[in-house]
Amino acid sequence: MRLGWTRIAVVAAALLASSQALAQRAVFNWENDAIGDTDRDYSDGFRLSFVFDDFSRDILAGKAFDFVSPGLITFGAPGGPVKQQFEWIALAQSIYTPDHTTVRTPRIPGVDRPFGGWLYTGFNVAQETGRRQLDSFEFQVGAVGGSASLANAVQSSFHRLLSQTAPFINGYELHNEPGFLLAWDRRWKFGTEFGGGYGVDFIPSIGFTGGNVFTYGEVGAIARIGRSLSTTWGPTVMRPGITGANFISPNPDAPFWGFDLFAGAQARGVARNIFLDGNTFQDSLSVTREVFVYDLIAGAELFSQSGFGATATVIRRSREYTTQPKSSSLYGSLALSARF
Repeated sequence: MRLGWTRIAVVAAALLASSQALAQRAVFNWENDAIGDTDRDYSDGFRLSFVFDDFSRDILAGKAFDFVSPGLITFGAPGGPVKQQFEWIALAQSIYTPDHTTVRTPRIPGVDRPFGGWLYTGFNVAQETGRRQLDSFEFQVGAVGGSASLANAVQSSFHRLLSQTAPFINGYELHNEPGFLLAWDRRWKFGTEFGGGYGVDFIPSIGFTGGNVFTYGEVGAIARIGRSLSTTWGPTVMRPGITGANFISPNPDAPFWGFDLFAGAQARGVARNIFLDGNTFQDSLSVTREVFVYDLIAGAELFSQSGFGATATVIRRSREYTTQPKSSSLYGSLALSARF
């Protein structure tokens, strides 16, 4: 994964500056813990990205893929047709909230997690081989903190919009600092069809994410039952969490419209989580992080061969720090994809 900062900057500038960089798909993810009737821990997130999966139509996207592809490890890939895509993460944000957010419930340093956010951009490159293996490499860069990440402003504005009391932060937040992460993931697909495009499949995965924001190793798996399963690689949620790289692989032999029900899990060995461990370059608020964290997920997908789709996912995350009030947290994720 040796990828220079100059190379990353060139790719980002080229995509932003070129009027020829017209994406073939747009993908929007929104996540919120309202489903669990809480407003703490991972409380809200969104991600807007643009996917280029036809390099013959957009030569710049193909060149961008070639430029950053050294970070894409495909060793051991099976034989068969290869499909590639470049995804530009235009803008994304995640917000993490303490358990106590009102004047009447004072926070206790070392017990209650600090308030913080992660505002970032970046890219993801992915390659499917033989419809049986998917490798992806992702880079994110942005700002961590309460003000630099706009987390305080966004959460306060959202609460006022709903005529609710804005959270009382009052300095109980991470300091501002730049953030980055690099991530590599691999997934395999094993499945069987029943006829008429219906079938089941099993998608195990491994991966590693490193940076001053998150550092962890992961292993997971998803089981699905539905129609036209060869078209997608399962749900995509925001990191840390299971992701399918927003990959669409049209199959002319499969039905045009597909759907599925899925369930799965991901286990992570966590070496760093800035929203629990505190700032990298200066002393800050922190709590004692759990080393082992797992997610249980379930949901449904609806999609077409052309790239239109919607995915709804429910995620139950195990305790992330030793003083977390509950043994798990619950949040929902919605992903919408549209073809241009």
